[in-house]
Amino acid sequence: MQYNDTEKKKIFDEGMLTRSMVETEVALKKCQLYADMASDPSVKSFFKDQAKGLEDALDFIRKGLSDLV
Repeated sequence: MQYNDTEKKKIFDEGMLTRSMVETEVALKKCQLYADMASDPSVKSFFKDQAKGLEDALDFIRKGLSDLV
């Protein structure tokens, strides 16, 4: 997707992608922690699946950020 300079400036100035990355990383680390702490296999599996989804989301955000630059 192509963005003009004004749109890029707005995205960077408002920190949209950076804030999304930070929030996603925090949620990812929480899920990893909960998966490590869980003793029930289904709970452990749930948090591992959530962590994987968040890793995928983080990769998507990083790709979007690299496309802007």
